[in-house]
Amino acid sequence: MGPKFSIPTSNRVQSCSFFSSLKNRSPRKALLDQTALHQPSILATLPKPPDVLFIISSCISAASTTTQEFLVFKDPEDKVHPSPQVLTQVFLMTYITKSVDFNITDIFNCTAMTPEQRILLGADWVWAVLEKSTKNPKIQIAVQVLHQPEREDANRTPIVAETSSESIQIAKMEASHKNMCERMVEFCTLIGDDCYALFLLLGKKDDEDNIYGVLSNNFGAADGKCNTIDRALIENFFRGSQYLHTPLGMMQAVLSKKVGDPLTLLVKFS
Repeated sequence: MGPKFSIPTSNRVQSCSFFSSLKNRSPRKALLDQTALHQPSILATLPKPPDVLFIISSCISAASTTTQEFLVFKDPEDKVHPSPQVLTQVFLMTYITKSVDFNITDIFNCTAMTPEQRILLGADWVWAVLEKSTKNPKIQIAVQVLHQPEREDANRTPIVAETSSESIQIAKMEASHKNMCERMVEFCTLIGDDCYALFLLLGKKDDEDNIYGVLSNNFGAADGKCNTIDRALIENFFRGSQYLHTPLGMMQAVLSKKVGDPLTLLVKFS
């Protein structure tokens, strides 16, 4: 994992092609498929899997609940407005606190990105299922928090020393050819099918008060099929959707997936 660490109207046909590609991705070679049949799922290798999954999902749900309280906060005097950075930090700090309390960090690790890593990789943090013996990551979930555009616009802040440092400027130059969403998809694609991109939406157009997510290890299928992977494209996944996973359902699906299979899920976190 390295260090423990609008869709325009003209793109509509391309976007449809992208959504189709996620569902119709061609299977890996027969040899890989045969190998996958004889390999146990990651779920089977965890100690007391139901208990572990319940604890992990409980930590994620607790972070979602606390963040939602800040998300829907309304100051009667209209003076206090939690910024996007605050909301992201509230989610991350609540999750970390719960995971430490439940002592699951040696099974399901959480690594917050440095400002430079966030710019280069597009992720705010990375969750990882760790091998018991080596503590190497077996499955990784890179998370990028997407805030409502109006909240981001209302909380523009002056340039501070951290964001104007030389290392930050170098990182921005290195990553200037792609937007944040595309950088995270590229990062996950380079790692492989066991790295998932999770776009965490703190509110969406038709429901500003709840937290949703789109998770996939197959966003790379968008290459050459649509111009931009951005918030508008992510929100399009929810159009006509009939089933949303819970955090527990998300973790069960990720850990029970066969090697080499594509997986795309819609999740409601609050």
